[in-house]
Amino acid sequence: MSLTRFLFDSRGVSPAVTQALTIGITSLLVTGLLIGGSQMVDSQRERVTEEALENVGDGIARDLIRLDAFDTATLNSTVSFRAMYPERIADQSYNVEVSPDTSRTRVYVNASGLNRYAVVRFENETNVCPSVVSSGPLAVSYNRTAGCMEVTRG
Repeated sequence: MSLTRFLFDSRGVSPAVTQALTIGITSLLVTGLLIGGSQMVDSQRERVTEEALENVGDGIARDLIRLDAFDTATLNSTVSFRAMYPERIADQSYNVEVSPDTSRTRVYVNASGLNRYAVVRFENETNVCPSVVSSGPLAVSYNRTAGCMEVTRG
């Protein structure tokens, strides 16, 4: 047998090339699915985080609106609403900032570690003290000495 005969023999090449192509195409498809799936999970996480921040802001605004309905001029005792909010959203702590404005009060909930926030605005009659509190159980109360509603850690 001559060595040149083996150099020009191509009978066993087809199965090896087919198997290599199959493995290559399969790995490309699996990689594409993994990348697409991870992007979907990130997108869902962002959406859920934003909704959770909005829920916290809405809850605080609702409590401020309920407290605003009281006749605070004739109030003899302290009125407060306490609510349990999560300590962390998407494994990040968050801050709640209440800012009075000339036309509307603004509740700003910010998860700085995720670069996400929610803003809720509402109209009120009773003055609102500027407040900044961290995540967790919160209380909305009327501060008789300052003559305004405020948000504090509850």
